[in-house]
Amino acid sequence: MSWRGGWQRTAAKARKVYPRGEAPGWVALWQRLDPRQESPEGDAMLGRLALVCCVPILIGYGSAGLLYGHLALLTPGGFIDMPGACAWLTATASLALAVAVIDLLLAGDAPPPPAPQPRSTTTTHTIWLAPGRPLRQVALKTALPPMPAPAARMRWLRAAGFIVAAIACASALVGRGLLALGLEAFARPVIALAPRAEWPLWPLPSVWPWLLPFARDDFVLGLIVIGVGLFFFTQFLAWRKVRRAWLPLAVIVPLLVALAYLGSAAYDFAAARRLGGLRDADLVFALARDPGRHNAYTFLSLWMAIGCASVGLLLGYLMGRSGSLDDED
Repeated sequence: MSWRGGWQRTAAKARKVYPRGEAPGWVALWQRLDPRQESPEGDAMLGRLALVCCVPILIGYGSAGLLYGHLALLTPGGFIDMPGACAWLTATASLALAVAVIDLLLAGDAPPPPAPQPRSTTTTHTIWLAPGRPLRQVALKTALPPMPAPAARMRWLRAAGFIVAAIACASALVGRGLLALGLEAFARPVIALAPRAEWPLWPLPSVWPWLLPFARDDFVLGLIVIGVGLFFFTQFLAWRKVRRAWLPLAVIVPLLVALAYLGSAAYDFAAARRLGGLRDADLVFALARDPGRHNAYTFLSLWMAIGCASVGLLLGYLMGRSGSLDDED
């Protein structure tokens, strides 16, 4: 049996039209994820998978803030440094948001709530023939509005997670604003549980030699050239009215960004520790003066790459597949 014949039979199975519910599992999965056709079930599965990937990222981000005593918060103006108490508030917001997302995912696995049942109440009225002489009693049935299903209400754990995250994030931003005005109350003390810990940066201690080429200027320039070229190519496809023309750009750009962040993380890790013959006095001094801050930013580069390669890829595929990036849709 040649591999070519096996591949042709597999492709024939994928192209075959099966009655509903009778397709093999992998064929049904591909049909839901096929970018050439609409599939609400596939869109829901992709969105749910993106939420699943968000949970470890949120937990890791919050844990890094507690360990290193520093974090960087993404704002419309870019990343801003969050030292001291601001870092702990930001970490609290991230962990609370992770709890809310977990509760949202678990609620999606719960069975659908039962349909609301109509309610009624019965009251008895006495008809009097004369004072002291009752004639008969009449039972009157009054309809009441149905009770809402329990799952229709927002679950308290999810609501608490979103509320705590909002309060903590707002407090961190207020504290960072006070720091910018010169008030050091939110900067001291810098509480760091393990500022020199390297295990949160795994697998950088083992794979940094293989990731260093991604930090080269010519490699980053090549990524930019590929991204720009891909943009004009998809713009041409959109001009020619090609359906879902932006799907390649939405899928490939997160991977390009992930490669750039991987190179940045590997270079920051190795150069600060003088590994591989690298010499960068600024990074060496930064690690010696404030190891928590340097490790936090190295952690951020690593997990930005993980986020782009997982959540960014899924969301890009979802947007490109749904046609939401096409001008004609």
